[in-house]
Amino acid sequence: MLDLVLLSPPDKISAQPTMYQPLSLFYLASVVDRADFTCEIVDCRERIRELPPAKFYGFSCATPQINTAKKMARKVKGQTIVGGAHASMLPQDCVKHFDYVVVGEGEQTIIDILQGKVKKGIVRSQRERNLDSIPYPAWDKLPNPFSNTLFPGERYGKGELATTIIGSRGCPFNCSFCANVHRTPVVYRSVKNIIGELKELIDRGVTHFRFEDDNFTLHPEYESLCAKLKTLKIRYKGH
Repeated sequence: MLDLVLLSPPDKISAQPTMYQPLSLFYLASVVDRADFTCEIVDCRERIRELPPAKFYGFSCATPQINTAKKMARKVKGQTIVGGAHASMLPQDCVKHFDYVVVGEGEQTIIDILQGKVKKGIVRSQRERNLDSIPYPAWDKLPNPFSNTLFPGERYGKGELATTIIGSRGCPFNCSFCANVHRTPVVYRSVKNIIGELKELIDRGVTHFRFEDDNFTLHPEYESLCAKLKTLKIRYKGH
């Protein structure tokens, strides 16, 4: 039996639900592997799939996915965890349907839950202050971790294999329409760490990237980062 199964429920809103990779799940899987727990990602973005037996099931949900996640959670035999945008913004909507409701970033919290250090209910996680300490995403958890529709964009056809990447978390602004719970402080990865990840992806045949930072150009070493990106001879877009 696995310790943890991670999944993103079906997305019925997006025209191309597999365009974006489940980057948050890849990050969670990488820290779970490092902590010597067993973990699989089951790709349910297009449809619900059979889930292997596990002690815990972790759902990452935006609001359009939450009702499906609630139904799925009722059917599994293990304990359930929900995180992502909906749980962070509306935890009270989730608390009756999942054993653990994670508000905020999940890398440390998921390990605390697996180690039995956290009580059931709403769990408010601490901000990750050192993004370089988080291992690179566990791309190998899915057979097809990269996308040929990401770089052209939704409804614009297919192109080169591409993947999302983040150089920071948070945003210094306070726009009223934004649902970002990771605003301040803004935490940045080092240029060395970002370039190291890109080189690993290039070795896997990926040369097109989309930076999903809230404000890519605010990186304190932005000019240095761009100079390094130029030497890699890749193509990239900022969010």
